[in-house]
Amino acid sequence: MGRRSVPLCDQSRWVFNRLAGDYLARPAYPDALVDELSALAGGPGARVADVGAGTGHLALPLAARGLCVTALEPARAMLESLEARLGGGLEVVTVHGSAEATGLPAASFDLVLFADAVQWVDAELAGREAARLLAPAGTLAVLEATFARTPFMDALAALLSRMNPKARPRPAGAARQLLAMAAPRAKPSSQAFQQDARLDESGLGSFLRSLSYAGPALAPGALDALVSEAVLLARASGGPRLQRDLTLRWAARRPAS
Repeated sequence: MGRRSVPLCDQSRWVFNRLAGDYLARPAYPDALVDELSALAGGPGARVADVGAGTGHLALPLAARGLCVTALEPARAMLESLEARLGGGLEVVTVHGSAEATGLPAASFDLVLFADAVQWVDAELAGREAARLLAPAGTLAVLEATFARTPFMDALAALLSRMNPKARPRPAGAARQLLAMAAPRAKPSSQAFQQDARLDESGLGSFLRSLSYAGPALAPGALDALVSEAVLLARASGGPRLQRDLTLRWAARRPAS
């Protein structure tokens, strides 16, 4: 995950190792989303595999709700940042591995979650692996995030596209393919959530640097220019904020009859 042609052992070439610090500054996901994921898993005591867990923005709040969370992450720096955030009775099992070959035991999770991660995986291989991990009546959930259609976020998207033409919306279909592979007999469901978080100017810079098509993709001078222009856009819009549309799709497996 992240660089499908790069071996997991070659951590020097995993871009997300360079983004861990800025990922920590990202705002939390909405409580309503975390509550829905907890319910899909089955509530306290349910077993969750958070695939591509990053620095723990969902693994930690799910654990705080009493779920037994295994956080799988291919970037060691991300995983170390997550581990540093554990405390206060929170327990999360951390595993260094990839979505396509997790090394986790079969049929052992009530919920397998891919949060803002499907663009980095081989959907066919990851779908097969998710199917292997799910308990007979388990649920696969996929969360996708897009910029909300607000004046500031539209201007920010245009700025990103100007600075890096590759910063375009990802092709549709990966989430549906993943769901179909893992739960072929289930009809997927979906629910929309909104993330609306105020940032300070430093937080806006961290968010931009955390984007793979910005932070590691741009030369230092271009990245500085991006952040400076984004700050000016934010000031003209009443202050920086992160507004994203979050789409949660899920499908529950059914035991074979």
